Amino acid sequence: MKKINPVQKYFLSIMSSFITRIRDYGMYIALAIIFFVFSITTEGRFLGPINFTNLLNQAAYVAVLAVGMTLVIVTRQIDLSVGFLGAFLGAFLVVNIENFGNNLGKIFITIFGPTTGQNIIQFFNDHSFWLIILIVLIAVVLTVAVGLLKGFLVSVANVPSFVVTLAMMFIFKGLLMYTTRNTTIPTSNAFFQSIGIGYLPTFKIGNYNGVALILGALLILLVIALSTIRYFKNIRNGVKVEDPSLFVTKLIFTIAILAFLTYTLAAFRGISYLLLITIFVVFVYHILTTKTVIGRKIYAVGSNPEAAELSGINVKQIITVVFISMGILSLFAGLMFVARTQNASPQHGVGWEMYAIASCYIGGTSANGGVGKVINSAIGAITIIGLTNGMALAGINANLEPIILGSVLVLSVIFDIYTRNVRPIDLVGMYYAKNKYRNEYLQAKKEYKEARKALKEAIEEGNTKKINVLEFELTKKQGEFNRFRELIRSAKEEDFLEVIK
Repeated sequence: MKKINPVQKYFLSIMSSFITRIRDYGMYIALAIIFFVFSITTEGRFLGPINFTNLLNQAAYVAVLAVGMTLVIVTRQIDLSVGFLGAFLGAFLVVNIENFGNNLGKIFITIFGPTTGQNIIQFFNDHSFWLIILIVLIAVVLTVAVGLLKGFLVSVANVPSFVVTLAMMFIFKGLLMYTTRNTTIPTSNAFFQSIGIGYLPTFKIGNYNGVALILGALLILLVIALSTIRYFKNIRNGVKVEDPSLFVTKLIFTIAILAFLTYTLAAFRGISYLLLITIFVVFVYHILTTKTVIGRKIYAVGSNPEAAELSGINVKQIITVVFISMGILSLFAGLMFVARTQNASPQHGVGWEMYAIASCYIGGTSANGGVGKVINSAIGAITIIGLTNGMALAGINANLEPIILGSVLVLSVIFDIYTRNVRPIDLVGMYYAKNKYRNEYLQAKKEYKEARKALKEAIEEGNTKKINVLEFELTKKQGEFNRFRELIRSAKEEDFLEVIK
């Protein structure tokens, strides 16, 4: 059998990988389309350093929420309260850091008396660092308590998570309005300013941000080194690896993306603290979900709760942990949002949960549980915010925004349904199989068509005896045709190594 042309083999290998992993590549396709369309409609401003840096900062809080929501959806639950929970916690931080003495400080006066209580209040007012630590710790305690309550109601009391979190959405909306007294409360605290509008200290290399350039270059080198080491380690251990040309192509594509991000960040103000927090959260949760026991348990619970319970996994405990995790990330998101807007408002929190859920689905998280990656959900958040940012920049009517976002969400769920059971495919193997079984396949196909035609004619004639015979013949021919079709569909390149010239 003649060996396939190297160029043709390369493109067939690329397509094989793309089709096999279409579920993972879905949001990248959507992101590429969005970036391409808005780059044209905005004459390049969409991907300009200033707008793209702002886009990443705008998407930061949504990405953090999406990371937590991924684990919730993976375990077949939902959390509709994260929007107002995050907004309430953000307002709680702003109000109590800005006006500690007239809020939480009253508790110290009640417990320790006026003199000691006032001394404690004065200490915290004079030492802002310890005041921030205290308020954040109290917020964390509140968050954990809320997560425990959600976990108990869902896993122990067996109340549907939709109902529990819907009720809590209303509760935290009320608490948000109570905390802010239905007014917007600005903050000028250095803590919020540094997180919301601050960037890493830097120096200049020409006209570019030195820290961003160096960190970007180091990251590119790290990706090249780790990818190469893992590739050759798999070869030494006898693990099947992709074709070298395919490996190099993916590596070049990854390097190109990292280089673009490095240039974009370096050309403006560098790396913001919002982006840094987002990267940290995504990295920690990526390690948690892929390298730890609890991560494997979370996916086991989502795949099959009954089987997970029988295998010794405490399903109730896992669900509670997931809700606590979601609450902590809601705190992060709330802090990031109030820091970026430099205020706490009763208008915050509206639609946050929908952005988070949509980000997860666009990122490939399955509505049926058990499938989802936190990195993909973070990319989904950039896709969602990229849509809103691009439409605003392109001057598209704001009334169309929810229609477009809703359409994208529906399409992402449809995409999830139809790519859930995609079989691996090797187009190179299929090429060889088609050559090997070409005559048999065409003959089987011809006979199958003839059998269908004969049966159709018999049905039109109303010949019952002939119909029974032809139905049996059609089944036989169809089976033979399907056998050759499956031989070609499941063929792999290694099946033909001995016969290739």
